[in-house]
Amino acid sequence: MRPQKRIETIGITIPAGFATQQKLFGDIPQLRSDLTKDIIIRSIQTFSVDSVSQDFQGIAAPTLAQLAGTSLTLYIEGEQSINGVPLLKLHNMYTGAVTAGFIWTAEQNEFENLMVDWTKSFLTFQPGILPIATQVDFVFAIGYQRLKPGTMNKLRQAAGQSNCADPSGMISMM
Repeated sequence: MRPQKRIETIGITIPAGFATQQKLFGDIPQLRSDLTKDIIIRSIQTFSVDSVSQDFQGIAAPTLAQLAGTSLTLYIEGEQSINGVPLLKLHNMYTGAVTAGFIWTAEQNEFENLMVDWTKSFLTFQPGILPIATQVDFVFAIGYQRLKPGTMNKLRQAAGQSNCADPSGMISMM
């Protein structure tokens, strides 16, 4: 597991009675690449009510069943590249019960230097969990790295390919 220098925690609040199959993330300025920086996503983690009972605003976290019935789709460089990853796969904290007094943490899922377009990325809910009965907040801890603008394009050119691979290891040195 790579050490994380930066983590942004975001919440996608789903109101009670929500019955739409998809929910967009919307713009996340801290995680948006622009003329002043390249932002690459290194890891994504989700939480359930078993690992954190509520978010920063006091809204309940989703149940494990809601995580299992929800998937993540990410747009990378203008295309739908990561499609339908179950949120339960991104959940790495487990306990027998909230009152058990211990939490077991599995290794965090890592990604290979993704430049995500959050305005097009979304959650998909399986029909079995809709409508959402009570308001929940799907909380994500996003591990990222902030690079100088144009760094990813230079690395892609050096690699001679259009994906986000880093054959030189330069990103870890910045």
